[in-house]
Amino acid sequence: MPQASDPLRHQISGLQLRRRSLESKLLQRRTMLPASLIERYLGSGTKRRSSPAYYVSRSVQGRSKLTYIKKEALTAVRQQCDAHRSFQQLLAQWRQLTAELDRRWEQLQQSQSA
Repeated sequence: MPQASDPLRHQISGLQLRRRSLESKLLQRRTMLPASLIERYLGSGTKRRSSPAYYVSRSVQGRSKLTYIKKEALTAVRQQCDAHRSFQQLLAQWRQLTAELDRRWEQLQQSQSA
């Protein structure tokens, strides 16, 4: 005879599987740069640039710091910034799943002690 806790156990199992999948993605080695890539058309005086200049913006002691990026390094820097953004999104999903798992464990505990 199925118990009321069986659906909860199934949900917990599914959430654990999804969390392990996220953990394997988070543990992949990647070079990351915790910064934003910015495209600017600054020039001198009233004359604007015809092609963009690229900078990385990062927080240093609570202030934004811009660092110029040479065109040769642009592809690598873009990949590193994208990797960091992707890592942060995966980490947010992992935290959300972990909180959901915690709620399900609490529900299972309550259903078994009632």
